[in-house]
Amino acid sequence: MNEIIPGRALTSGMLLLALLSCGFTWGGKDKCTQAREVSQKITLETPLSDRIEAEKQVQELCPEGAPLYYLKGLAFEEQRKPEEAVEAYRTASKKDPLLAEASGRLGLLLLGRGAREEASVALFEAVKQKPDPHYSRALGQVFLDGKLYALALNQLRQATPFFPSDVNLQLDLARGYSGLGDTVQAKEAFREALRLQPGHLAAHLGLATLYQEQNQYEQAAAQLRQAMAADPGNANVHFRLAQLLELKGEREQAEKEYRLAGVQRTATPGDHLKRGATYQEAGEYALAAAEYAALLVKYPETRGAREKLGDSQLAAGHDSEAAAAYEDAIRVKEDSSRLRYHLGTLNERKGDLDEAVHNFTESLRLDPTNSDARRRLADIYTLRGDMPQAVREYRELIARQADNPLNYLKLARLLEKQRVYKDAIQAYETALALDPENSEAHRSIAFLYLRQKGLDKAEKHLREVLKRDPNNTPARDALISLYVKMKRYEETTGLLEDDAKLNPQSADSQYRLGVIYAFRKESQKAFAQFDAALKLKPDHARALNAVGKLYLKEGNEEKARESFAAARKADPDLLEPVALLSKLDVTPKKQYVKKKSRSDKKHHSRKKAEPKKKKPAKRKSKT
Repeated sequence: MNEIIPGRALTSGMLLLALLSCGFTWGGKDKCTQAREVSQKITLETPLSDRIEAEKQVQELCPEGAPLYYLKGLAFEEQRKPEEAVEAYRTASKKDPLLAEASGRLGLLLLGRGAREEASVALFEAVKQKPDPHYSRALGQVFLDGKLYALALNQLRQATPFFPSDVNLQLDLARGYSGLGDTVQAKEAFREALRLQPGHLAAHLGLATLYQEQNQYEQAAAQLRQAMAADPGNANVHFRLAQLLELKGEREQAEKEYRLAGVQRTATPGDHLKRGATYQEAGEYALAAAEYAALLVKYPETRGAREKLGDSQLAAGHDSEAAAAYEDAIRVKEDSSRLRYHLGTLNERKGDLDEAVHNFTESLRLDPTNSDARRRLADIYTLRGDMPQAVREYRELIARQADNPLNYLKLARLLEKQRVYKDAIQAYETALALDPENSEAHRSIAFLYLRQKGLDKAEKHLREVLKRDPNNTPARDALISLYVKMKRYEETTGLLEDDAKLNPQSADSQYRLGVIYAFRKESQKAFAQFDAALKLKPDHARALNAVGKLYLKEGNEEKARESFAAARKADPDLLEPVALLSKLDVTPKKQYVKKKSRSDKKHHSRKKAEPKKKKPAKRKSKT
């Protein structure tokens, strides 16, 4: 057979590494864009069959790309695995900031976890890329909790037309208007909530608060009585009405309401504290808060009651009330490390990081051994990018908790970001000495060793990762790349065989195994693997191209031509099948003798007729 492929054989390790790469470069951008367009149509409401089909399509178009991670996030959400979903969405957002759905879903989940600052960043990115009422509403709630009322109203008003019957949205609007001091609009929003749902407790209470703040006690009492009609046994409503009646001077009626609220006016501070503690232990946090609040109404000088009130409100999920109680305790100089830690947590939850840093710092000043406060402080510094300060906090944590591997792991990551690689490796090694089973620590130090050219140690740790987590794709791909560079093709083959078994539905996994078989001149095995890839994805361009090259080596030019043509059709941007086809289509030129024309013959005869010039004879020398 004539030689078709010019040059030396393509057997270098670098070419093999390129062929084995998951993120193919030819046409990758276009295919990942297509994958993004497919994934953007998929939501949690999409039927499962459509989602599975979309995931298969995205897997083939852009393996390991952002769209695939987005779809994985949706699957995790459906399986009620929020932590895994958050990581998937976070990865998708980092890989492709234009994938608005990934940022939006990430923001919603983070908001549910109380990570308001990170949620606000993700939601803002989502709204910027793609206006969506769900994301606008969530972002409005974040701004609302952070007391950024103008920003909150801007987002909430954008969402309002899409949720015309949503009572809670009207309540959020009312909170926003109240925060700006626009009581007219706030009252309108509360009234709209009551129109949508007559007797809504929160709407009546909100209106009662507005009226009371304007000293319109009769209107406030009327709203409280309507709230009571909606929920007759609500101790909080009775308690508020009692306080209002006391302000109006109606002591008998106030006493009656206090009794209905379960508050005994004749009780001693000790009685209130005892009942509050009992309710707290039983998980009746709202009732415990009512006891501590009643105690402070009658005996405002009772020390420690404000912190207990804050604890009860915090446990009941009333963040604003808890923060107010803690701040009131600080005002009357009832400070403590524990109180500052809780207040810092509330500040962090609503996105006020400056106040959070202040309170965590104060917590540590009052009690330097408060590891939780120091850890939260370190995490905020990390989030803000203040790596030296974060490193200092983790070093202090380690000085006080030398047996916690997580502290070493976080310190190592921070040091790696600062490019202090020697110290980072030492911290990773310590973390592994304390917890040898930590797969994440093994993977992190392996990648650091790869960067530092410590190939033997990188191999060791990558092997440890796969021993504990055989499905860890990044670790396997890194080890494959390492073995190819080291020309250890036997181990490369073993890893690729494992990958193909673990991912039987992945056309790329079957294809990559075929590449190494072809490289090792095991043609029958290579054919079988490429065939397996094509059964999973008939238009797998690289598998078709690889099959064509195998046929070419066997001398079967016709089948090679068919495979190259199919590969070119599957992916017009793939260059190799185009080049090979063009060479196959060129007909080798035959050697032939050019016929001589008459003029050529004449010229030839003339040349023949001319006598040859004789060389001059050598003159004989005289003897």
